[in-house]
Amino acid sequence: MVMVEGRKPTLSESRKLTPDERRAAILDIAREAFLQDGYSGTSMSRIAAEVGGSKATLYSYFPSKKELFIAVTDRETQQLYDEIFKTQLSFEPTAAAFQDFVRRCLHGLLSDTIIAGYRLIIAEAGRFPEMGKQTYELSVRRGAERLAHYFAEAMAHGTLRLCDPVEAAESFLDLAAGNLHTQRLWNAVEKVAPEALEREAKRITGVFLAAYGNDTLSQAARRDDSAS
Repeated sequence: MVMVEGRKPTLSESRKLTPDERRAAILDIAREAFLQDGYSGTSMSRIAAEVGGSKATLYSYFPSKKELFIAVTDRETQQLYDEIFKTQLSFEPTAAAFQDFVRRCLHGLLSDTIIAGYRLIIAEAGRFPEMGKQTYELSVRRGAERLAHYFAEAMAHGTLRLCDPVEAAESFLDLAAGNLHTQRLWNAVEKVAPEALEREAKRITGVFLAAYGNDTLSQAARRDDSAS
């Protein structure tokens, strides 16, 4: 292999990639490019050059830049929820057990990776509304569906009252996108202090269980809210 002095080798020059490895490498490089230069400022030629190989090869994986962008955001969403659900969650019918779940969600939703993705999508959706719609359907909606599966199990265990689990998931995400999330989006706070995250987890737990908890949890949450 002939190398040009001072030039960083592409991934293909470093070693031969399997199709799955090449797809993952494309998504990794595309993500960094989109975050650095935005959707408009990122070209497929640049991504192909960094991955190595021809643009034809890149287009065989992702036929357009829009599809590549959507795939990047979709993978970020899947990784977020994989992390949330990677260990067994408790269905114990207590506020403390549910607050543990809320805390785990907030750690992911307020992370640098997810916040950066939110900022990018918001910045580009106005100029590319169709891409914004597809990103919402494939990322936000899919995330809500995964949460809905968890809430359906919580209903089956009697922790939550019986209702539409998708509606419950959407309400939960609305609560999670509260003031602390807004501060992170606007960079009003660079890092979330542990005590601030705990206050937010407690707030979300109380409001959500008051609306969707079983009779005991709902009444307890309402009493706590009245006392505060």
